[in-house]
Amino acid sequence: MFERHRGPWSKGLSIRSLHYFMAFATLVLSVLLLFATFMVKSGYSRMRSDTEFYIQWERDADDLQEGSDYLTEQVRCFVETGKREYLDSYFKEADVIRRRDRALESIHAYLGDSAAYASLAEAMRESVALMDREYYAMRLTVAANGYDYNDFPEAIRRVELTEEDALLPPEKQAELARAKVFDDMYHYRKNAISRNVQKCLTMLAEEIDQRQRAEADALDAMLARQRVLIISAISIILITLLATLLLVISPLVRAVVFIRADEPIPIRGSNEFQFLARTYNLMYEEHREQKEKLAFDATHDKLTGIYNRGGYDYVMKNTDWRSSCLLLFDVDKFKPINDTYGHEAGDRILTRVASVIRDSFRSQDYVCRIGGDEFAVIMVHTNADHADLVRRKVAGINDALQTVADDLPPTHVSCGAAYGDAATDRESVFRRADAALYQVKHSGGCGCAISAG
Repeated sequence: MFERHRGPWSKGLSIRSLHYFMAFATLVLSVLLLFATFMVKSGYSRMRSDTEFYIQWERDADDLQEGSDYLTEQVRCFVETGKREYLDSYFKEADVIRRRDRALESIHAYLGDSAAYASLAEAMRESVALMDREYYAMRLTVAANGYDYNDFPEAIRRVELTEEDALLPPEKQAELARAKVFDDMYHYRKNAISRNVQKCLTMLAEEIDQRQRAEADALDAMLARQRVLIISAISIILITLLATLLLVISPLVRAVVFIRADEPIPIRGSNEFQFLARTYNLMYEEHREQKEKLAFDATHDKLTGIYNRGGYDYVMKNTDWRSSCLLLFDVDKFKPINDTYGHEAGDRILTRVASVIRDSFRSQDYVCRIGGDEFAVIMVHTNADHADLVRRKVAGINDALQTVADDLPPTHVSCGAAYGDAATDRESVFRRADAALYQVKHSGGCGCAISAG
């Protein structure tokens, strides 16, 4: 009946061929998009590198300026106060820390012999030239304070005062020393240093601005191409989704409705789906009941309705023993009861034991009959912290079995339990649980023992 109601997409259109074509187009676009993304990333990296270089250049230029200013500050403090620590700080900066020299070397490594570097080198020469005046001022201060100049750095000892300056009284020498580092000439050279540093930074800023403008224009063009590729990729995805919706999803959704209604499914959609629908419909009636029956019989015990040995083996293989516990049960003195009351009564006792055990555990736990009067429970999502709970459950089971019901004699069970851990396999869990069960049976039964690991 479904053959006469095929959809318009069902005559010869293969979803596989369509997807192959779309996949190829998507692959091509993806390669182009990746290349465009790489180009955009490279452009961005160049812009960021230029910015980082400028920041480093600016920091180096500032270091040169700050180093020069620091020397000025220390020499002025020395000639004003005559305190030795200012002179020591001066020479530590000049000879050890060397911010000016390090800054100039760093910028030369980036810029080479460029105009910007030439401006900074000129600032350095001005700063070095000032040091001659600063050394002379410090030598005058040493003489004015009556210090032994042999205790001072060699650069001070090498300075020779003019005969006229050497004959000046101490207060005049101190005054002349202050003039050397505070007069107009000193200020002029300090300003020259600042002008050259600022000139360098201005040239660097202009160069970086030109680079970044060019990179920004290139990035705009690459981003425009990238947007075109993204739109094309989105279009292919939308077309693929639409085709999938019409040829697969929509027929599949309709098929689900029929399957849930336990009916054959319509023959609609892509060629592949139509083939599957026809195959399903042919198998549907023939195998449904047989599959259900075989599936249940393969895993469940006919007498008690719980999992049988086959179901138990399957669960044991697929259980995560890091968070599970195995309980083995054995009906105490079942053979004498079976011999006394008959096999029919014995089967009813086994059914009752299975029912009591099943009702004592959660629906997510697995209750199995693994032998004649042997049962097993696999508790999931549990650990050794729940050992007392296991003991209470076993005690509750025995209390229930002691109650006489349906003319059946009272009975009780023995239980051995073992928890798994990260290093446990199912064989070791079974051995430990079986050993715990043997311990209970040996002690008279009707109890529970939990393996310590």
